[in-house]
Amino acid sequence: MKPVRIREGHDNFFTPLRVMMALLVVTEHAMIVGMNDITAGAYIFFGYGLSYLAVNLFFITSGFLVTKSMTYRADLPEYSSARILRIYPALIIHVAFVLFLIGPLATTLPLWDYLTHPDVWKQPFLVLSFINSDMILPGAFLTNHEQLAAAPLWTLRYELMAYLVTALAFSLGLMRRKWMILAQFILPGLAWLLCKETGLYDHLPATAQNALRFAIAYGLGAAIFAYRDRLNFHIFGFICIILLAVLCNRINAMEIAVNVMLAYGLMLVAFAKAPRFEGLQKLSDVSYGIYIYHWGLLQLAFYWWPHLNPLTLFALIAPLSYAIAYASWHFVEKPALKAKKRFAEHLRFGRKPSKIEGRKLLRD
Repeated sequence: MKPVRIREGHDNFFTPLRVMMALLVVTEHAMIVGMNDITAGAYIFFGYGLSYLAVNLFFITSGFLVTKSMTYRADLPEYSSARILRIYPALIIHVAFVLFLIGPLATTLPLWDYLTHPDVWKQPFLVLSFINSDMILPGAFLTNHEQLAAAPLWTLRYELMAYLVTALAFSLGLMRRKWMILAQFILPGLAWLLCKETGLYDHLPATAQNALRFAIAYGLGAAIFAYRDRLNFHIFGFICIILLAVLCNRINAMEIAVNVMLAYGLMLVAFAKAPRFEGLQKLSDVSYGIYIYHWGLLQLAFYWWPHLNPLTLFALIAPLSYAIAYASWHFVEKPALKAKKRFAEHLRFGRKPSKIEGRKLLRD
């Protein structure tokens, strides 16, 4: 079997892989909702659950693709336009969907009392600012174990933070050399080990703990992009990386080893030559829609029919989430992204575009 190399352009399987990642999250969340237990889940690799691994894969993918976007564009307004329009239009519609469709169907309050409740009208500010994205709605899901209407949105805060760090690094000239981007993985990795070895990690606020976790994954994806011309991926190498992760079990380097394992497997599949499956590359990019919509739908289904088991919940909600995500992609996300050039011009505030040639930005 020939080694896999990272290719330029869109000849890859990132889109179907992201859809798979989103469905893995749905799988574990169906277990949590259907079993009425926040600790329930499919812990498949030394205590790592499907959702945890899938979200880390999302961040590795983002690190790779967003770093590519920044270095190729080499223009902060264009980069910012693409990132804002990727996150916010669909999120705004999702918030309205949860507030005015799911909420009224799940609340014990009379409709007018629900619609006039101040906790409903403060949700757009709380969610879109990422101050609190749980969306606890008045009188909603009272018989469920969790009353959250949008539990998965908490990770978007860290996605946005990663975007901002990439923009800052570019602005400070810290993306001109490959080793600078490698440092985006090395530094959080060292910080993780230091905090774990000294016991400081357990005293950090949850926000700092999560920031470290996602910084390792995102930085690893960025580093792989920076050194893509020097890297080969092979199935035997993947087996070795898995064995390394197994050997790191119960030591503090386990988190780093698991991310390396995930990243290696991701690149191996994403850039594999598989002519029979090339049609999958044309799938609509519904992963974001599945990710943000599925939880509220799971909660609502279980609220109405608390006898549903996790498998039935998944079988019911996964296709529905896919259908809503498909509509979101074609009617909200894709049209919004088509406007990124125009939006970038507004973000320039009259300034001229960057003269840096993006493809020559990153050097050895």
